[in-house]
Amino acid sequence: MTLTQNKILSRRTFLRGTGVAIALPWLECMSPMSKSVANAGGISATERPKRAVFCMWGMGVNGRDYTPKTFGKDWEVTPILKPLEHLRDEFTIISGLRLTHSGGHGGDRTFLTGTNTRAGGAKLRVSCDQELAEAIGKETRFPSMVLGIQRGTGFGLTVDHTLSWTTFGTPLPAENRPDVIFDRLFRAETPEELAARKQASSRRGSILDMVDASAKRLNAKLGKNDQQKLDEYFTSIRQVEQQMQTDLDWMTKPRPKVDPINFGKTQAIDPNQGRGDTFDYRNYQRLMYDVITLALQTDSTRVISYMPRMDLSDGTFTFNSLGCPYNYHEMTHHGEDSKLLEWLTKVDTWYSAEWAYFIDKLKSVKEGNETLLDHTLLAWSSSGGTLNAHNNTELPAMLFGGKALGIKHQGHLSQKDTRLGNLWQSYFQVLGVKVPDSFQGGEADGIIKELV
Repeated sequence: MTLTQNKILSRRTFLRGTGVAIALPWLECMSPMSKSVANAGGISATERPKRAVFCMWGMGVNGRDYTPKTFGKDWEVTPILKPLEHLRDEFTIISGLRLTHSGGHGGDRTFLTGTNTRAGGAKLRVSCDQELAEAIGKETRFPSMVLGIQRGTGFGLTVDHTLSWTTFGTPLPAENRPDVIFDRLFRAETPEELAARKQASSRRGSILDMVDASAKRLNAKLGKNDQQKLDEYFTSIRQVEQQMQTDLDWMTKPRPKVDPINFGKTQAIDPNQGRGDTFDYRNYQRLMYDVITLALQTDSTRVISYMPRMDLSDGTFTFNSLGCPYNYHEMTHHGEDSKLLEWLTKVDTWYSAEWAYFIDKLKSVKEGNETLLDHTLLAWSSSGGTLNAHNNTELPAMLFGGKALGIKHQGHLSQKDTRLGNLWQSYFQVLGVKVPDSFQGGEADGIIKELV
């Protein structure tokens, strides 16, 4: 297209070549506030994507070297928080949160659902990230991204690999390979691949229609309870069909153009293939953070759940490549052993340094007069708390970013015996999303007012 100096650039503008069309990133001259292509107009409030990231670190943290003894914005820096000191205006440490249904191991399942879903007869329920994705994720190629240190769901094992659950209580599989995530986000499909996907989607759609019609005929013969169960099944089928149609609509839209990333050897960035002496967790984690940043920056998704360290078996090899001789679970049950405590603090500090890398990365991405961090809510937390065990009280939690969304950071904030679900309910208020009925299964009773 030919541009003149007084023409505002459309957000649907493509760079076209022979057989190629590349979507442009968001440019300031695309804003309604712009007066011309050469006269950028900043970013208006209506154009700001609102984003939510939930991160759960299994088994907590060494509380005695993590929790500041002072409150307010002048909180005293602790060893584990030292790497984050330069970011103190960008986050709030929240002390005293609790989960009713947690403690021990396996708090991963209750982290975003609030419910005791491992108890006998308990009903599995939706996680709050998926409730948010339903509200704010529809405008993106990926309504949500589910990530973890191990891929799959882990359902049926002692601990799960995922934090995310559908409306019908089905676990969503996590992806843990940064190179695979990058390809899904940005690799352009060939015409042959697109044709094959469309054909496969068409076949699946017709099969679902047949199932739907058959089930409706059956429904007339069933009792009331079975009719209710079948209605739930119909709803799940319709959701699948709608998602497939959404996928078809996105197929023809070019993926964002970004610079490639050198991922190196596969075993070095795949926790499922690596070993403690070959898996470079630091390199792996930074690649994951780089890919997450690109996903948010390109508005490929607005909701992410991520379990970078699991309960029980942590999955990270606990910086073995840097000399740590213990696994994380072993260190948390230290029994006051000085060597275990020393290594636990050292490893927790290294984890904090990698998180600081991530926050600095988000802060470096400009969006209008603000940053990607300003327009994103990020939680760093755990389902296990206290000093010597994985209890359900005194959960470590920090909230990062969101200043452009209205978050008022408090430095170190005391929230003794406040439910973790209240932090998630604060997410919904800040993002302008109605709190769903039976939110967190009742494990939330308000917002954290000091933050909003």
